[in-house]
Parts: sequence; C-alpha cells; structure tokens
Amino acid sequence: MKLRQWAALAVAVFGLSGAWVYAEGIHVDLDLTDFDDDSMRDMDDANKDLQPVLGARNADAALADEQVIRNVLKQTEAYFTKKGGTDNAVKIAQQGEVSVSAVIAALGKNDFDTAAAAARDTAKNCRSCHDIYKPLTK
Repeated sequence: MKLRQWAALAVAVFGLSGAWVYAEGIHVDLDLTDFDDDSMRDMDDANKDLQPVLGARNADAALADEQVIRNVLKQTEAYFTKKGGTDNAVKIAQQGEVSVSAVIAALGKNDFDTAAAAARDTAKNCRSCHDIYKPLTK
C-alpha cells in the first residue's frame, strides 16, 4: 500500500473513532426522581451475580437472576414509554429484553457459553442506557 493510501486510511479511522467517542459522550438530563431506584439496584445485583453463576453452571440461579433483570427491563420500558420523549431508552430496554431471552434460550439448551455471551450483552445494554440517562447527581 502506498503512503497516500495509508494516510487516507489513517484519517478515516481516526475520524470515525472520534465520532464514536463523541456519540458515546451524549447525556440526556431527565428528572428521574419518580423512577424506582430499588428495582434498578435489584437488577444491578442480578447482573453482577449472573456471570459467576453461569461460570458455575448453575442454571437455576441464572434463571432467577434473568427473571429479575427481565422484570425490571419491562418496568423500565413502561416507565420511559409513559414519560415520553425517550424513544432511545425504550429501544434500549427492548434490546435488553431480547438479550435476556437469548440467555434463557441458551440455558434451556445447557449452552452456558452462549448464555454467558448473551449475559455480557445484557450488561453492556444496561451500561449504554446509564451512560445516556442515569443522573450525574441525584
């Protein structure tokens, strides 16, 4: 590859990575004082517990964690739907529900590796919503 081609590729890569970092820095300031923090903490605890129980191949404990996560995601979807103007939050909650379903389906097949990968996707999904909507201070 010629020097000009490398330079053009480098500019494109750095330009795209800069746009990605900028997009990740978006934060929406909302009044979430009426949101159920206890449920969110329950979901956070279940997310933290999930990887170790999947590693231990404990399907029953993993399913219990997934049920907590699924219930809170449904509550979150309903909350943001009612609040309005937060279509991205609704979409993120729905994507989380799909990830949870993938974990449950994999557990039904005793495929703990696929379940663990889907559980990681679920956790990333949660973080993406928090990056945008979680209050910086409360």
